[in-house]
Amino acid sequence: MREVRKLALAASVAVACLAWGGATVQAVPVDPGGSVSVTGDTFVAPTGDLVDSGTQTVTLSYILDPTLPDPVATDFNVTFTSQVLRDPATNQLTFVYGMEETPDTLPDLLNEVLSLSFSSFAGFTTDVTADGAFDVTRAADGGTIQFTNASGTELDLPTIAIATDATNYNSNGAIEGSVGGDLIVGEGGPININTPFSVAGTFQPAQDDVEPPPPGVIPLPAGVWFGLVALAGGGVAKRFRRKLGV
Repeated sequence: MREVRKLALAASVAVACLAWGGATVQAVPVDPGGSVSVTGDTFVAPTGDLVDSGTQTVTLSYILDPTLPDPVATDFNVTFTSQVLRDPATNQLTFVYGMEETPDTLPDLLNEVLSLSFSSFAGFTTDVTADGAFDVTRAADGGTIQFTNASGTELDLPTIAIATDATNYNSNGAIEGSVGGDLIVGEGGPININTPFSVAGTFQPAQDDVEPPPPGVIPLPAGVWFGLVALAGGGVAKRFRRKLGV
């Protein structure tokens, strides 16, 4: 009997050691343009106060027998959930993404390969960890972080954590991914199949909001403000010298 497989992906605060659920988790920093590997040896799932959540249906389409004259794709629906958790001690956020299949629905594949790309993390520091072995790369602009299960490892849909220094969020994120592997068809040898998928409107870290100026007030650059302060200070000093007769 095939067990239910779950995918839970998370993002939280940028520190070398993360305290989640009372335990310390070793996370590996990944800079823009960099790459790291994680083993999952010390991972603990994140906890926190639930701030926001959402659920979507994701369709995975596989051509289960490409040897047929007119192969037809078979659709498999999985449930995608996303959550935002807040650390009550630091006010920093954890972004949790999960996928769950209905038991005994997805095809059983050999040599499975999972690839997941999360965006956007541009403008934030990131540390990564997972409960499995993954190779992790980050785009040069820092926006996209990609996880690919390490070569030669047995694949179980994982728990992944991306630590950031964000304290705000929005739902403008996206996930691009693919799941593939070898499928035994009839009495022949294995056939490689692969299905890409995407999820839009996911939670992602965001810059803190900046309050707009009052109506009719034109914001000035910091340098202009410093100049005005200097001019005002000079005028006050001049009037003060006049009073002293100097």
